[in-house]
Amino acid sequence: MELLLVSHRGIATGMKAAVEMVMGPAASQITAMELTEEEGIENFGKRLEEYLTSWLTEGKRGLVFADLRGGTPYNQSEMILDRHGLKGRARVISGMNLPMIVDALFKEFDVTDMSEIAAITAAAREGIMCLDLEAAQGNSDDE
Repeated sequence: MELLLVSHRGIATGMKAAVEMVMGPAASQITAMELTEEEGIENFGKRLEEYLTSWLTEGKRGLVFADLRGGTPYNQSEMILDRHGLKGRARVISGMNLPMIVDALFKEFDVTDMSEIAAITAAAREGIMCLDLEAAQGNSDDE
C-alpha cells in the first residue's frame, strides 16, 4: 500500500518524520508533498498530478491523506484522481493524524471498499480525546 501525505507547508513532512520516529523503516512507503507560498497552487498541482498519475498508473493502489478538507492539497488531489479516472486506485482522506497513518501502514486496504475507508476514519476519530472530558462524562478507563 502506497501512502501519500499532502498538506500546507510543514505538516506532511512533519507527520512523516513523526511516523519515522515511531515506526522506523516502515515509514519509507510514505511520500510527503506540501504546498508552499513560493511554489504556488499551479506548480503544486502540476507536481501532484505528475506524481499521482505515474504512481497509480503503474498498477499501484494507495491512500492520500490530506491535512484539511477543502484546502488546496485536498482539492487538488480529489480533482486529479477524478480527472484521470483513478478513484478506483486511490482515495483521499482529510484530517490526517498520526494514529490513522500508523494504522494504514500495516494494513492492506481495498480502496474501493467504502467500509474499509470508514474503518480508517473511525480509528482516527477514536484517537481524538481529552482525558478530563472523559472523566467528567464518567467514561474513564481507570474505573
